[in-house]
Amino acid sequence: MKKHLLIIITIILIAIIIVCYNIIQIQGKQNELKNYNLAYENYLNKEIYGSDVATVMNKALDSNKKNNIQKDEKGYFIDNGQDSVQIELIMITDEEKQETTTYKMETIEQVGMTSFLSNFSLTTFKSSNVKYHKDTGKIAKITFEQLESISY
Repeated sequence: MKKHLLIIITIILIAIIIVCYNIIQIQGKQNELKNYNLAYENYLNKEIYGSDVATVMNKALDSNKKNNIQKDEKGYFIDNGQDSVQIELIMITDEEKQETTTYKMETIEQVGMTSFLSNFSLTTFKSSNVKYHKDTGKIAKITFEQLESISY
């Protein structure tokens, strides 16, 4: 009788340990996701300067390179549905005609981040669109819209 009771208690303890371990793993993954997204979400729905946009673009470029995200024939990172990050900028090209052009972060990188900073570091931007990967919940795409044109 004591032997059966000891076996049942052991099985219950092992089950409790497994459940607790799984809960800790899930919480760890949720915290990791929260911290990952927070690095980008800190800039959302706020007016930020071009220097902050450059920071977000550099973070996304580094993340994509670290995660070995493939590029297409034009040199743009391909959405892999898990951990790729895309940043787009909607820039004012003609304020009078209210014309804008959308640029991908890879285009800005090719032109040069230093050039972008020298021209737009004090220009204000605001996020206008945010998308998340369905499977992982990670940031997939952020669009920043230029709020004011620069004048020389």
